[in-house]
Amino acid sequence: MKKDHKIRLLIVDDDKEIRNILSIFLAEGGEFIIDTAGTGEEAFSKHINASYDIVVTDINMPGMNGIELIKQIRKREDTVEFIIITGYASVDTAIDAVRLGAFDYVVKPFKFDELKIVINNAKDKVILRKTNRELVNKLKDVYKEIDRYSKIKIDNQTLDLTILFDK
Repeated sequence: MKKDHKIRLLIVDDDKEIRNILSIFLAEGGEFIIDTAGTGEEAFSKHINASYDIVVTDINMPGMNGIELIKQIRKREDTVEFIIITGYASVDTAIDAVRLGAFDYVVKPFKFDELKIVINNAKDKVILRKTNRELVNKLKDVYKEIDRYSKIKIDNQTLDLTILFDK
């Protein structure tokens, strides 16, 4: 993956103070392009307009809750990593979040450094996925070139060079 590519991160919480504190804390390293949303609906709308790599979302919010937000984004895109933060932890919501593919589940109050570790782990996964996709695309291009040059004509005879390559 290109080194200058920053990870797009969306913080979703109905508590403006939490959004602001997390934004300031996560902006320190300059690793993320950070955006915030106060509701699930706002987050979904922002994601449609500018896709995010990681979404850190509260579960209990008025209107569209965090679980519904995950479902709606997953219908459109399956590569987003979700980190759930909630002050109302229950086994059922944790199970729902994991079933929907949440990367992790963090209970409020949390330590900022612990949340940062979880976010950095999600970031590493995003980078690996993007790097893998880039390498697969480059490999496909190489195979196209090999296929293109695998048959050459010499004196009006086509030589099949595919036997030299194990596909």
